[in-house]
Amino acid sequence: MKQRYFKRQITDQESVDFFVSHGIPLVLAQAMSARGISQADFAYFSGKDCFHSPLEMQNMQEAVEIVSYILEEGGSVLICGDYDADGLTASAILSLFLSDNGIENDVIIPTREMGYGLHAETVIEAFHKKFYDLIITVDCGISNKEEVETILEELGTEIIVTDHHELPEELPPCVCVNPKMGYPFPNLSGAGVAWKLVEALAGREVAAKYSDLAMIGTVGDLMPMTDENRSLVKMGLANWNHRSLKKLSEMSKCPQQLSVNDVAMKIAPKINAAGRMGNPEVALKVLLSRDRVCADLDLLNQLNEQRKVAISALTEQADKMCNAEQIRRDRLVFLHNEGWQHGILGIAAARYKEKFGFPAVVLAFDAEKDVYVGSARSVDGIDLFETFSACKHLLAKFGGHKSAVGFSVTPQNLLPLKDALVTLFAQESADCFQKKFYYDVDLCDGCDVADMFEFVQKMQPTLPQDKVLFHVSDCVKYAAAFGKDNAHLSVVLSSGLELKSFGKRAEYAPFIRSGANVEGIVSLDYDEYNKRIYGIVEDMRVCNSVCFDNFYKLNFLKNFLPRSVQTQNASKVADVLQKNSVLAVFDDYETYLQQSKIFNFSDFYEDIFFDNSLSEKTVAISPNADYCFEKYQNVVYFCKQNMVRSLPQNTLYFCVTPANENLYSVQLSRELCIAVYAQLKRKNAFESVRGVYDKYLLDKMDYSQYLLALRVFEELQFIQIVDKYTVKILPAPKTDLTNSAIFSCFA
Repeated sequence: MKQRYFKRQITDQESVDFFVSHGIPLVLAQAMSARGISQADFAYFSGKDCFHSPLEMQNMQEAVEIVSYILEEGGSVLICGDYDADGLTASAILSLFLSDNGIENDVIIPTREMGYGLHAETVIEAFHKKFYDLIITVDCGISNKEEVETILEELGTEIIVTDHHELPEELPPCVCVNPKMGYPFPNLSGAGVAWKLVEALAGREVAAKYSDLAMIGTVGDLMPMTDENRSLVKMGLANWNHRSLKKLSEMSKCPQQLSVNDVAMKIAPKINAAGRMGNPEVALKVLLSRDRVCADLDLLNQLNEQRKVAISALTEQADKMCNAEQIRRDRLVFLHNEGWQHGILGIAAARYKEKFGFPAVVLAFDAEKDVYVGSARSVDGIDLFETFSACKHLLAKFGGHKSAVGFSVTPQNLLPLKDALVTLFAQESADCFQKKFYYDVDLCDGCDVADMFEFVQKMQPTLPQDKVLFHVSDCVKYAAAFGKDNAHLSVVLSSGLELKSFGKRAEYAPFIRSGANVEGIVSLDYDEYNKRIYGIVEDMRVCNSVCFDNFYKLNFLKNFLPRSVQTQNASKVADVLQKNSVLAVFDDYETYLQQSKIFNFSDFYEDIFFDNSLSEKTVAISPNADYCFEKYQNVVYFCKQNMVRSLPQNTLYFCVTPANENLYSVQLSRELCIAVYAQLKRKNAFESVRGVYDKYLLDKMDYSQYLLALRVFEELQFIQIVDKYTVKILPAPKTDLTNSAIFSCFA
């Protein structure tokens, strides 16, 4: 079996030794090193902040002199921002600071349809209404050399570009402030750069008033939580005084003590939603309403709800376009539609990347420009920017980085682009597409959970995707579904640690509550109501257990088909198992172990009951009926002769002597069937199908016999099981039970 969970490896033994010498337990010292925390960063964990002088940033002194002149002489400023959370908060920081100092200023924000960056025509149009003494860009402009030249030629007004994006070959011919041009910490956000300009102009104490906005921009743009970003985010959380944003957090049901997770999951998405839905001005109004509650807060929330509706509509359409087998073959999700909203393409691409475990491309047609606008998201092992660079001859334009790319393509190049991507991905090894889960600390190493949670707190702030993760492997004492529609899973391990899985895995509960082992990755959180630490499940797999034998048997009987099949020889099966996109199906774990001595499954991942693998090669033990077999080009079923389960038509069958014959041993008689049918006819509306067995038949037969009897009655059309509470007795003609193929197999 292939490994699913990987511990992050230390990067610097010297730092590990340093941390240990300063009282950090070894297991935590190793985790800090694996996270890239060096001796130089250790001061932060002692409560010290890490701020660099803004004047260390190239051209900052010159920018300060220009803006200071405006402040002294009382000029006016045009701020040019961007439509995302980073660009909007950067715009608000500068606008509020200038307004606080009596400087007249206006902000222009492009819409997503206009596209990212500085737009010369928009600036020139603004000057037709009013003259400005200075133009300052925030979170954009560094790649807009031609636009800056046009503005200078047309207007002659001085321009300062403040940005944080990658540097082009040629910079704009103006004062450019960018941490990547030379600064101790190059990973500031656009809002962070705007904040540093304010700090350079007025000092850190004054700049702290705007740190809550800089914090949102930093978190919203997913900047690394290292060095100065950590201190800026910490300062922003401590200075959470913006009245409209505080009201927004209240409306978003955030706790009074705001966390980075709250900002990332509840605040920044709402600000981004305005830009995604083509109305960034609404978010800007909220951000500029620092001293009063903005009347547009309700509209901002409405735009966020519209975003959710648009995503729901897109995914409803896109789901019907997805062919799991084709996606597996192409190693690519490629979806396009003329009516989809441009602003939500990236969200959709990220969802389909997660769902299928392959790079995802989602496009919408822009009729005005006669191009498809697309967004792509990648899996860990594929450099998407490099891939699209190899296809740039087919693209109108593109940009991005390793994990995300935005681009446009003409209609005639749409399918050639897909073919080119499929060809490139076909050349990659299967490992590039396998999702790997990395963790920081193994809780199985005798770690104290309270100490681990204290460590988590010291590691703050961290983005949701960078949270400290722990590996657990333990026996389950208790498991149950909870919440609305029983959609969530609660598990108590033998160690006493409670785990919660939100929005998935509730179906695990009946399988693992009898003492099964589970293995997984969790983050730690604190339950204020119950006053205890618990784990939030990030990923979980079920491990084999003796208590599963009955589940293996019931799963087989539920999916059993009374038919004969053509079986293959061992040589043919061995050849198929060497291919990509293979699912090997077994009725129980012991038979899988038996066959693993004959066939090589070392590069396969294991699923027990549930579809939990994002691998191209998987062993499925007793898969449930809703298992997605269609993801695989090849399905091989290791079965007992003439005892097969329902599987796709392309399945290859290989006959084995099962390790557990009891799996297939069920005695069914006429008397048993009569007893079951009699109780079904007497069943009242409040009794479940399972309840009929538990109440009236428990002492007369095994549940496996009851289950088979139900299947016999369905086959003969005596009954219809509508749901777990409803059984319809059908007016079927009299017929002998031996006319049931299922009955004949087990009688």
